[in-house]
Amino acid sequence: MILFADTEQEMELLAHGAVLLRKSRSLVLADLHWGKSAAFRARGVPVPEGDDEKDRLRIVALAKSCGAEEIIVAGDMFHAASGMSAELQEMLEIFLADLGMPFHLVIGNHDRKLSRLPATLATAAMIDRSGVRMVHDPADVGEGEMFHLAGHWHPVVKIRDGVSGSLRVRAFVMRGNLLVLPAFGSFTGGAVIRAEKGDRIFVPVRDAVREIPVAACGKWVIAGICFCGERC
Repeated sequence: MILFADTEQEMELLAHGAVLLRKSRSLVLADLHWGKSAAFRARGVPVPEGDDEKDRLRIVALAKSCGAEEIIVAGDMFHAASGMSAELQEMLEIFLADLGMPFHLVIGNHDRKLSRLPATLATAAMIDRSGVRMVHDPADVGEGEMFHLAGHWHPVVKIRDGVSGSLRVRAFVMRGNLLVLPAFGSFTGGAVIRAEKGDRIFVPVRDAVREIPVAACGKWVIAGICFCGERC
């Protein structure tokens, strides 16, 4: 799915839950929450390991497949100080050393919980590329012509099957001059988004991203059928 085609801000929404800024070849993703499973284990919650390494491999493969020349994380790369295990720190050092391209982190609210971030990690409060500004919290987006990419919401949509069940799907949410990315991390939750008037919603469908029309009631419209139960 291409947005703002043939402009400086041209971007591609990727089915993996990331965005490629095509002019600068910047791969943007959000909300990895690395160390979350370790933080849970530190509190005595028995959860399996391996999600951080899985996400690392996904990022490397995605950057290679889309021809990215740099990677930007729009906040919450890490989950908590208790999750910064020796294993995660070692994985991060190897990841940054072997990546072969610049890697930047926009500081998110969870990243601030760490007293010290790795010295080899380039960080900033916001990052601008190709007329697009990367922030973490949508609340930091003001009015104006500059378009923003953000995370923080972990947006998902709940699509009913028309019978009795429903499916939760990670989604991109465009609202005004803002696009909120879905959480990239494998071990992150999601919050169901209630669409507002004017919103555009995009969801991964197999290897592509498709737009879901939104009715005036704020419910999703699939194949011309609104799931609010009313005529819209």
